[in-house]
Amino acid sequence: MKKKITGWITALLLLLLLTCTAYADSTIPSSVAAYNGKRIGVLTGTLMEGIAKETFPDSEYLYFNNYPDCITALLSNKIDAFLGDEPGLKTIHAEQPEVNFIRDRITNQEYSFAFRKNDPKSADLCAELNTFLAKCRRDGTIQELEDIWFGVDEDRKVVDMSDLTGKNGTIKVITTSTDMPFSYIKNNRNVGYDIDLVVRFCRDRGYQLELGDVDFSGRIPAINSGKYDFTTDMNVTPERAEEVLFSDATSTGGVVLAVKSEDLAEAAAAGSDTAKVGNDSAGDARSGIVASFYKTFIREDRWQLFVKGLMTTLLVTLLSLLSGTLLGFAVFMLCRNGNPVTNLITRVCLWLLQGMPMVVLLMILYYIIFGSVNISGIAVAVIGFTLTFGSAVFGLLKMGVGAVDGGQYEAACALGYSDRRTFFRIILPQALPHVLPAYRSEIVSLIKATAIVGYIAVQDLTKMGDIVRGRTYEAFFPLIAVAVIYFVLEGLTKLLVDCVTRRFDYRRRRTEDILKGVKTDD
Repeated sequence: MKKKITGWITALLLLLLLTCTAYADSTIPSSVAAYNGKRIGVLTGTLMEGIAKETFPDSEYLYFNNYPDCITALLSNKIDAFLGDEPGLKTIHAEQPEVNFIRDRITNQEYSFAFRKNDPKSADLCAELNTFLAKCRRDGTIQELEDIWFGVDEDRKVVDMSDLTGKNGTIKVITTSTDMPFSYIKNNRNVGYDIDLVVRFCRDRGYQLELGDVDFSGRIPAINSGKYDFTTDMNVTPERAEEVLFSDATSTGGVVLAVKSEDLAEAAAAGSDTAKVGNDSAGDARSGIVASFYKTFIREDRWQLFVKGLMTTLLVTLLSLLSGTLLGFAVFMLCRNGNPVTNLITRVCLWLLQGMPMVVLLMILYYIIFGSVNISGIAVAVIGFTLTFGSAVFGLLKMGVGAVDGGQYEAACALGYSDRRTFFRIILPQALPHVLPAYRSEIVSLIKATAIVGYIAVQDLTKMGDIVRGRTYEAFFPLIAVAVIYFVLEGLTKLLVDCVTRRFDYRRRRTEDILKGVKTDD
């Protein structure tokens, strides 16, 4: 009897083991499982993290903001593979043949639009969109969109917003412009599967459309703060459903693993089953610096994106420079004579500003402090950089004025000068030479710091570089182009401030200027 029971238990265990093995094989393809233990790239703010941990439990995970960053890391051997949506990776492979993907899907996914939860207006808009989606499925519009945006005919990939009436108001939609083929920039216009679908919805319902652009991780904060009505192309998960209200599915697809094409070629040569790869539709690939320059600047007039981004960077920098200088100087004048209340408030503000990373300050201003206010990202960026630059100016003035000998005040007082006249005519001119070199460095730091404004939906120079990389999937050339532009800006800034510095340096004054108004022939 015991032998029979033991035999039955052994048989059941073997059956259970075979069932688990078969389930594992059907859930995670062996071609994908071969990358367990390697370095896997994950997009921040997406469901890829959970999938990566389930599929590759022994791997190291590295986080990136967008696909161009993942591609750069892959081609520079920082990671061995990264997770992505199948439609997007097909497009990436077409544009960048060095990147390929394993055709076996890790998971099947539904993509939907996400709305603010527990908000009656958002619920009504979501219901309105669901009604439109049902109509699109019945009349074949969804199939038409898939044929256009998941196909290879570039002439059909056009979105026309010119006929949107706006008679029923404006809706604001947040997207990510590096998410081909769902949302990206083509010929300096927003296009993509999701953009086309939203435009058709607005046309059908009489809305005007206003688009914003942030990385994946910023889209849910953008709608939950009330800045935008809904976001496009989001994977549906139970955890996200606790935070946002999902529409019905707008499209379906799956998560696949992107790897270097040469790795797949080596696997194929070795007879590995990882040789199952995506279809190569890239055609002839251009190579070399000339080809990279053409793709980055000439094709689709992408140089205009860099110019637009440069203008935004200059606008934010100049406004922040002027307003920050005025703010720092005004606060210094209020605190100069030791007012206890003003000094206390200033110390607290300086402590907050100097102890907080700039990107965190911008996101707090944009999504929390001005979350319910209809204010542009550029205005918020100017406010944030004005505060930080003003605090730097305050510190520089305090240091420069402190370097002037106290006897200067006593001499001016003995000559009958007022306090204000003493400061502006005697103290400040001597303090400026001490301040201006550091002031120049602060301006250069300000220019470089503006590179983070993409977190609050501002398309500055760096963001435009990411958008171009999102179209060309060039690993390095757009980054180098952006770096060169920043170097030129910083060089011109240094020259300008050096000219001002020489003008205010009392040690460089001519003798006739020093003796101006003094009688020398008595």
